[in-house]
Amino acid sequence: SSSPSRPGYVHTKAGWFNAFLNTIFSSPVTVGLIVAVLLDNTLEVEKSKKDRGMPWWVKFRTFRGDNRNEEFYTLPFNLNRFFPPT
Repeated sequence: SSSPSRPGYVHTKAGWFNAFLNTIFSSPVTVGLIVAVLLDNTLEVEKSKKDRGMPWWVKFRTFRGDNRNEEFYTLPFNLNRFFPPT
């Protein structure tokens, strides 16, 4: 339990550390995001790749992975002749 003189859940000797962690963990949305990211990346990662859309993103990881990349990412006024993609 926290007292009025020391609000929050974290009580260490470092005041800045207490303020930092108490700020993060006082927001339910932030705690939910941290838990969701942790669970999404640790529970049955291999089985969930299709559910997460990972096979679809593979072809866009490199510039030459999909022919639509060149059309979408080219520079205007044919400047890609002078600044080729990597």
